[in-house]
Amino acid sequence: MGQGSFVTKFTGAFKHAHKRSGQNLDETAHFESGVEQIEILTRQLEEEKRRNTQLILLGELSRQLETLLDQPVAAQLVVNTLERGIACSYVCLYVIDVERNEFVVMAAAGQMTHLIPPAYRQNIKRGIMGRAARLRKTQISNDTRLDLDYFPFEHEMSLSTLVVPLIHNGYLHGVLEISAQQGNAFHGTDVSLAEAAVAELMRAWERSRYQQNLTELIQAGISLTTMVEPQSVVHEVASITRQALSARFVYVILLDQIGNFSQRAYSGQAPKLLKHFENTPLQNSLIQSTLNASQPFRVRDIRKYPLTENIEIDHSGLRSALALPIRLHRLSVGAILAFGKENEIFFTENDESLGTLLASQAAAALESTWLYQELRNTLTTTTQLYQVSFQILQIEDLREAVKLILETACKVANASAAGVVLFTPEKNVDIELAMDANGIQNNTAHPTNLIEQVMSSGTSIFLSDQTATQVCFPVQTNVRRYGGLWLRVSETLNYDSRHTAALQTLVNHLERAILLNESRIQAKQIEEAYEELEITYDRTLAALMSALDARDRETEGHSLRVSRIAGYLGEQMGLDSHQLKALERGSLLHDIGKIGISDTILHKPGPLDDEEWKIMRMHPDIGKQIVEDIPFLQDTLPVIRYHQERWDGSGYPLGLKDKDIPLLARIFAVADAFDALTSDRPYRQKIPLPEAVQFLEEQSGILFDPEVINAFDEIITNGRLPNFMAPD
Repeated sequence: MGQGSFVTKFTGAFKHAHKRSGQNLDETAHFESGVEQIEILTRQLEEEKRRNTQLILLGELSRQLETLLDQPVAAQLVVNTLERGIACSYVCLYVIDVERNEFVVMAAAGQMTHLIPPAYRQNIKRGIMGRAARLRKTQISNDTRLDLDYFPFEHEMSLSTLVVPLIHNGYLHGVLEISAQQGNAFHGTDVSLAEAAVAELMRAWERSRYQQNLTELIQAGISLTTMVEPQSVVHEVASITRQALSARFVYVILLDQIGNFSQRAYSGQAPKLLKHFENTPLQNSLIQSTLNASQPFRVRDIRKYPLTENIEIDHSGLRSALALPIRLHRLSVGAILAFGKENEIFFTENDESLGTLLASQAAAALESTWLYQELRNTLTTTTQLYQVSFQILQIEDLREAVKLILETACKVANASAAGVVLFTPEKNVDIELAMDANGIQNNTAHPTNLIEQVMSSGTSIFLSDQTATQVCFPVQTNVRRYGGLWLRVSETLNYDSRHTAALQTLVNHLERAILLNESRIQAKQIEEAYEELEITYDRTLAALMSALDARDRETEGHSLRVSRIAGYLGEQMGLDSHQLKALERGSLLHDIGKIGISDTILHKPGPLDDEEWKIMRMHPDIGKQIVEDIPFLQDTLPVIRYHQERWDGSGYPLGLKDKDIPLLARIFAVADAFDALTSDRPYRQKIPLPEAVQFLEEQSGILFDPEVINAFDEIITNGRLPNFMAPD
């Protein structure tokens, strides 16, 4: 019997006894007043108990939703919690099908859920749910018979209904409906619980979307680092930005190394907005504001923003904006502009965070392409100069040497015309040659005044206008001045300081030793640049696997430890540096295929069933598909594809046996098993080192390659491997 029922029966019996005893009516009234106070206090106590129970349930729900879950799973947790915390017949959560403008059931709980038709849909303008969606406020009907908007399911007898809209960042995502068979069923605490649960759900969905976008963004960053052309990078950045930020339209502009407009790209359909930026991009106030900014910034409505008042947008869905400067070494080298958040009204702090990461990846990728192009151009120029230096030494005819220099100069500087005039000590013309796109010309007019000026001053002269650049170098030694070499470059932007250095080398006829020394320096710079790219690749892989390890808390840090152990074991087995690098990278990425495995399977608390194991065993093939088109990761495929194969053929995906399994995969299998045995997992404690070694030795020739186990034993005997064990 509840406390309220007991008080009611007790007070009724006491009143009856009082009347029969004939006691004073004033005493009776005083007693009845006391009883009423007890009843009030009892109701308050019950209300407080209900509130405490609901707070406990809300706390449990919040902790459950902290784990990254699929949207339907999170929604089901919410309706289950509300069904436990509120006296009702059913709880149902609907999401919006934007294309059909309808509510669709995502999750439901309660005794009367059987009344909800399968795959039920409802127009978002109908009923109390439509009213809640329209008003963006919680709606309560204490007697549905009196509510003109209410319409029930077939055979439904609900008299009370509570509807909470699912709103995040100003955008309606769906509604939550709670129904009860009795009238006036819902208390204020019920409304608070429902609204708080919806808020928790919205935050959980946002966290899930953010984590998914972050993972995709990191993966996309790898593809950016493999590109060698700036225009390809810009196009890819526009596409990745639109996808990662769920933007309707993205515009990207890139500057070159000297600050001039270089490349642009866009993604999405917004002709009016695109036209606005295409006219004079560098004079555009929003682009300039982004280039001048040191941090990203958001604009809720560009129609009201001072710098963008005159922008004509294609529709109101493009009114919100996120501006991202692409900064390299504290200088802006480009800008990313995202417009119109899909399924929401404006961009969020999470979008800004993702955008900041994307802008950093874009800057790194652009620097890599510039470095690659500079290295390629420098290497080409160095090769040409290197060849010329030997050819000139072998040419006895000075005129032929001058001709070779002219040909090389035109190639190096992309010159439209060039010439050389050499004088005798008596100031008479000794040799004069000119060249244009058609080859050597005998009747070309040389810039005589310019040549006389450089001979007089002994320094180079540069003359530029908007259409062309003309340069002239003195040809001189410590003994005397011989003449000059001149060039005309039709497009001013095609000439820079690199050309000057190369031309000066040609003019001065650097000795073979100097040129060889410069070639060695250039080769060292190229080597260091590629080593830096290797470091960048490895850091990118480490960041990716850290994100994946963070997704699976059971194996956090596992990939990095296995990579180190496998590398140490590979050294013991005599692998060369190329094989060791492939083994270490493959070990880092061995479980990258789990990106494609659902969280519901990956994080399932209990054992997997047969169908779930079939899906889980697909992760080596998924991993192979992810990396097989990435050039610098080709050598990691044996580890990624075959790391689950076993010596006796009991592994997967192909059931390979013995030495049919690639050596790198056999080495990895031992390192992987050792780390698993010596690491704590939620379902067991790690085992001591001797027991782990004993297990591996027992499985030699069964699960593992005996030669690898022998190498592992040698490492253990020397006492070197424990440094790589998982920390306590």
